[in-house]
Amino acid sequence: MKTFEDLQNIWDQQTESDTKPAAVEIIKKAEAHTKKIKRNHFWTRAILSLTSLILILYYIWVGAYKNTLFNVGLCIMITMLLFRIILEWISMEKLKNLKSDVSLIEYSKLAQQFYQWRKKIHYIFTPVVYLIYIAGFTILLPIFKENFSNGFYLYIVISGFGFFLIFGLLMIKIIKKEIQLLSFLKNIS
Repeated sequence: MKTFEDLQNIWDQQTESDTKPAAVEIIKKAEAHTKKIKRNHFWTRAILSLTSLILILYYIWVGAYKNTLFNVGLCIMITMLLFRIILEWISMEKLKNLKSDVSLIEYSKLAQQFYQWRKKIHYIFTPVVYLIYIAGFTILLPIFKENFSNGFYLYIVISGFGFFLIFGLLMIKIIKKEIQLLSFLKNIS
């Protein structure tokens, strides 16, 4: 029984470690996460805007309005990108409301609301927009097949759907990272 008593004495002699971080550390970490989220929003909007601009210029250049099927496919793609850009602008406005100079309870409440909004975007809107965008691309394929050589058409199909697959996997990885950052902000209390 001596061994148990020794273990008990060692256990009792341990001091309680203060593992809770200080409020200042939490605020700094929350601000760093918020900065990272803002940067992600900026780059998402920039990439989507550039892609939209390229598609709009392509639409004008090829005179897509002359061919109904081509017009529909390209308009679907452009509309989905513009819709996603609008969602990012709304998110940026909501993120601006997430101020760290308010009480912890208020900050936690705002973070929770922002977290729920971003979850809707990532788990509802983004997959729908992505699938509709792919549908718009698919609508363009008969026009491409008609106007390009078999080799170039095959290249468009393989590279297009290959890009969608790789981009989709990358998007899932980015969304997981953002949800982890948002989860940290949500759980501050």
